[in-house]
Amino acid sequence: MTVLGAQYYRPPNPPRGDWRRDLERMKAAGMNTVKLWACWSWINGTKGEYDFDDLAELIDFAGEVGLDVVINTIIENAPYWLESDAPFARYADEEGRQVQLGAAMNTPGGGWPGLCFDNEEIRAAAADFLTELVRRFDGHPVLKVWDVWNEPHLEPASYFPDRMYCYCDASVARFIAWLRSRYGRIEELNEAWSRRYSDWSEVQPPRIFEAVPDMIDWREFWFDNLKSWLAWRVEIVRSAGATKTVMTHVALSGFTGQLATHTLDEFTLTDDIDAFGTSSFPTWLMGDDHVEHLFNLDTARDAAHGLPFWQAEIQGGRGRRDGLRSTGQPDPKAISLWMWNSLAAGASGIMFWQWRPELLGPESPGYGLCAPDGSITDRVRAVSDFAAFAAHPLVESRVTERPSVGLLVSRKSALHAFATDRTMSLYRDAVMGAYRLLADRDVSVEILHEDRVSRDGVPSHVRSVYWPMPAVASASLETALVAFVDRGGRLVSEAGPGEYAPTGHRRASVPSKRLAPAFGVRQVETTTPPTGERIALAESTLAVAWQIESVELFDADVLGAFLDGSPAVMESQFGAGSTVLISSYPSLAYSDTGDSGTADSIVWLLGDDQLRTVGWESPQPGLVTRWARAGEGDSLVFAINWTRQEGFLRCSVEDTEIVGGQASRHPGGFTVDGMSAALLRVPRA
Repeated sequence: MTVLGAQYYRPPNPPRGDWRRDLERMKAAGMNTVKLWACWSWINGTKGEYDFDDLAELIDFAGEVGLDVVINTIIENAPYWLESDAPFARYADEEGRQVQLGAAMNTPGGGWPGLCFDNEEIRAAAADFLTELVRRFDGHPVLKVWDVWNEPHLEPASYFPDRMYCYCDASVARFIAWLRSRYGRIEELNEAWSRRYSDWSEVQPPRIFEAVPDMIDWREFWFDNLKSWLAWRVEIVRSAGATKTVMTHVALSGFTGQLATHTLDEFTLTDDIDAFGTSSFPTWLMGDDHVEHLFNLDTARDAAHGLPFWQAEIQGGRGRRDGLRSTGQPDPKAISLWMWNSLAAGASGIMFWQWRPELLGPESPGYGLCAPDGSITDRVRAVSDFAAFAAHPLVESRVTERPSVGLLVSRKSALHAFATDRTMSLYRDAVMGAYRLLADRDVSVEILHEDRVSRDGVPSHVRSVYWPMPAVASASLETALVAFVDRGGRLVSEAGPGEYAPTGHRRASVPSKRLAPAFGVRQVETTTPPTGERIALAESTLAVAWQIESVELFDADVLGAFLDGSPAVMESQFGAGSTVLISSYPSLAYSDTGDSGTADSIVWLLGDDQLRTVGWESPQPGLVTRWARAGEGDSLVFAINWTRQEGFLRCSVEDTEIVGGQASRHPGGFTVDGMSAALLRVPRA
């Protein structure tokens, strides 16, 4: 069953007298699932007492009307009595400023941002709450999922992105213990950080920028720490007797900009759970950019690594009240296409945020599919129209095709940018520019994370890898990439692969000793590009950005040159495969300009003949196709037209049929209406 539903209850919203009526309307709209928040500060407002009446009534109503239930456990809103008992556990920033509990956007009922879980007193109290919650509701027949962490990140950063957390005594002590485990001896830490400490008692986390190795380790510690917090939550609910699916979902991909500030890397959060998800607010946060929405879906799917994944929150109505930056109600057609995007990316669940606008808090009256009084809108009707399609047997049984092109992303490169530039925006723009240029040429990609590639190698179905802004590379990543090329893969890298070691130290020789034989070149130095600089290739020209490098060739052929004739794109044969080195950052250039020649050039360099499905072509940006396998072996094509004009999809495969959506057959292919989508079934050859 494709999960289709909405979040409904976050105390004190919505009014109690409307609960049953609203749930009945959700069911009538074609939904099958409702999400309810279990807020610690609301349920456990008095020490030792738990008030589960709201949840019990809502879950019973859901069962009576035929809705399954997801309970989202929220412990980022601690009870006030616990703050009084443990004021030392408040989150503290780099200057020691504590965050006292209060009401905020995501907790109108108070208690935000909670208290730091590095303090044992807080973990014990939260464990008691989670245990009581699971014992009370896990046996209910309509409860299907425990979502144990709503949008994991270092919580205060969502309101104070210019500050760093957490510097409470417990977190600092945990960081020092992490360093001792990582380095063993103080001499090893001195080597990594370039310091002269005489004893571990002298070590502190960084409180200012530009101490690069310290900052990288401080952020890496928090990725490990939050991963341990998630594992602890999972252990608590399972130890309490949870028999239902245990999941978590992130707010968005960390690689869209919050990785360093919020310590959000979705690929670190999927080892201990049964299912995974992501939130998306395409009008409010993404400027109605379907490419950014697809990127968030693809990263969630690939982070899930074979686990079921959901579009766990998708925008239902206008953005929150935010002065003149507030956004209007989304187009019902866009809402429909967001759901199509989700299915095309492989999601098995779609949950809206939310069914009804809240009546208290900064989000009021935003995000609801309904009007504030709970009445039905055209946005609800769009969901109802989609519900029957989502239940189609071919949709239910589909298996998403894994792409042959990989996009390699690096937390280490993002952290290096953050530690040196005080922002990871340069790296974010490179990753998004690379993804966008491929999406605009309708090239599906698998998001390859450096951690997994370092551990497991490049997956065997991936034949070409694009490596944007490859600033940092560990020895294990370099070894895995060389092995990929050696066995027949094609690696296309931007300038300076592995320019920095993971500690932030600049390597004297680039590429490194491990990578150099595969690339067949040596970097001489880098500079900023002259105005108007481009790279001339046989097929097109390639835009440059930020910096360019001069190189010395020792085992590579020149495919393209700068305007002065110096080498700019070099190809090298290595083992059974090949590498391409581009002496600039076309991903950054495309992020800024959308230069058509740049996109064409990158697709050609990746191996255009490998990327095209025989008999198929989607020739216009904004017409997206994603492939899946049907249960009996035929192929399925999701064709999603994000433009306002009719889109033409070339197809020479006979007997292709339209399964659903808005498409028409024409000589040589199919047309898809503007702001519409279709599912096509392609017979197995």
